[in-house]
Amino acid sequence: MDTILIVEDDDIVAELIEDGLSKRGLQAKTIKDFENITITVHLEKPSLILMDIYLPYRDGYYWTRKIREFSTTPIIFLSSAEEKLNTVAALNAGADDFISKPFDFEMLSVKVKSLLRRTYEFDQIESNLHFEGYTLNLVNSQLEFESQTIILTNHELVILRALFENAGHIVSKHTLMTALWNNDDFVDENALQVNLARLRKKIHVTCLDQFIKTRRGQGYILGDI
Repeated sequence: MDTILIVEDDDIVAELIEDGLSKRGLQAKTIKDFENITITVHLEKPSLILMDIYLPYRDGYYWTRKIREFSTTPIIFLSSAEEKLNTVAALNAGADDFISKPFDFEMLSVKVKSLLRRTYEFDQIESNLHFEGYTLNLVNSQLEFESQTIILTNHELVILRALFENAGHIVSKHTLMTALWNNDDFVDENALQVNLARLRKKIHVTCLDQFIKTRRGQGYILGDI
């Protein structure tokens, strides 16, 4: 069963989240050691992490960056109006989605299940996608080219999958934002651009970034038309 790791220092809120998720068929566990969050993630190997912003010792942005050094586990940021979530900072750190407190547990459950499904459920018949000598491994979340292997985050994999599946054709911003966040009005286009910039930088060593072209006012294309 998928395990959700809750990184929330407010015991009452954490207990409500854990109880709310368990009632909806999701197994959740609340972290206790806020000084060694990365160690807990290593040991627990959660399927998804719910990350609060303000935590003892270090904030959620810091811990997300540290987790991204060794894991592509999807991370949903929890924020309240008072916490003023910095969307760009969260995306740069490696966040996959966001939800504001107080939240509806049905909505939280939908977001969690949707992100789990997008991250882990792949059609085994199409476990690899190919383009000009590049292989996108959907099962292991990695880009392979000659002797190089690039480990991808969930968002990076989603973007490349859309481009690989539509190679030679324009993929609209709406399509990419819907694939990433289930809609195109959750965050502004800047969030998409942040994700693409980070992806291009990561895959630069393979030169694949040179094949990803921007079509102003339309979207993005892998290859050319």
